[in-house]
Amino acid sequence: MWKAISLLTMLAATITIATPASAAPPVCGDREKVLSNLSAKYAEEPVAVGVTANGGVIEVLKAPDGATWTILFTHPSGPSCLIASGEAWLELTRKISGPGV
Repeated sequence: MWKAISLLTMLAATITIATPASAAPPVCGDREKVLSNLSAKYAEEPVAVGVTANGGVIEVLKAPDGATWTILFTHPSGPSCLIASGEAWLELTRKISGPGV
């Protein structure tokens, strides 16, 4: 019985620690204004883009030196939202393997 109670207590504590008390709302706005702000503040420019299944657009922006980066999602309805951002972007070298290489 005590084992079950201890296990449930540890599980509840883990869930509480892993779940933020209040998730911050996404930062969204007009795409051109968001891009302008990221360019002015961090010198970030788009380096990759893709279209999602629902018609939205995902963009990766980074500073020329890779010091900062941002992932931006533009909804089909218009607003652009910051999805993630960070530091120390590193481009990986693509290695091709297979017959004839």
